[in-house]
Amino acid sequence: MKKYIFGFLLLLLITFGIYMFKKPIPIDELKAKYTDDYSNFISINGLKVHYKKKGQGTPILLIHGTSSSLQTWEAWEDQLSQQYTCYSIDMPGGGLTTPPADDNYAIATYREFIDSFVIKLQIDSFYLAGNSLGGHIAWDYAANSNLNDRVKKLILLDPSGFFDPTRPKPLIFQLAQSDLLFNLIEHLNTKAFVIKSLKEVYYNDDLITEKTISQYADLNLRKGNRKAFFLKVRQIETGDKQDLKKIACPTLILWGENDLWIPLKLADIFTANVPNNQLIVYPECGHIPMEELPEESVQDAIHFLEQ
Repeated sequence: MKKYIFGFLLLLLITFGIYMFKKPIPIDELKAKYTDDYSNFISINGLKVHYKKKGQGTPILLIHGTSSSLQTWEAWEDQLSQQYTCYSIDMPGGGLTTPPADDNYAIATYREFIDSFVIKLQIDSFYLAGNSLGGHIAWDYAANSNLNDRVKKLILLDPSGFFDPTRPKPLIFQLAQSDLLFNLIEHLNTKAFVIKSLKEVYYNDDLITEKTISQYADLNLRKGNRKAFFLKVRQIETGDKQDLKKIACPTLILWGENDLWIPLKLADIFTANVPNNQLIVYPECGHIPMEELPEESVQDAIHFLEQ
């Protein structure tokens, strides 16, 4: 009897280990699955950076959010690349780009990263778009970079930088504060976290495909990315409204009405402080309009860029 109990407990432990623990996916395996003919790799500040360049015309840089990757812009790229040169970038700690060795995810560091990117690729004039943390990076860049005169128009999709103290933080953001989880995170299978987060950032869960889940889960398993997410959350910064007033270029603000992570009421901070702005709100849409309403949101972006 004891032998059977021991065997059952051993099987339970093995099953638990298989489910809960996950090794990083080798970078070559991820490259084979998540790069294409438009992919490029360059060295910036000691990091091996993955980006895609697609189309011809005025350049537009696309900056993803905290736990995302450049794949979040795929539907936008298909449309924008017909008349613009799209540069979608795996930001440090996301996608296939090397996480920084110093674990520094400050907004100022991201600003310097974009400076280095546009200088290296000799991009002298461009449009800039960002979602969530990428939106914070984008608006800070337009306000504070020494090269901000190169930004001709700015598009912000549910940008971060300000917070509603009356709302609880998303569960995954609360978990990121746990020292125990922080020390284990690079060994854990985070697929359950990915599914939970996707159901929070999408309004319509029926739009979340197995392909989307696999993509987010796989790229999260790039060596260093699980830890990078926790570090980014721990280093979240509150922006300065006075910086918003310094944005000189025309700005389009797109917001999902049902955003659970960055609620619509925070759009008021941007419309009240960014000098030349337009706001479009999408009913029945969550935190990532470029994924949930790709056709409608990209057409609004194109209309703005053509004005």
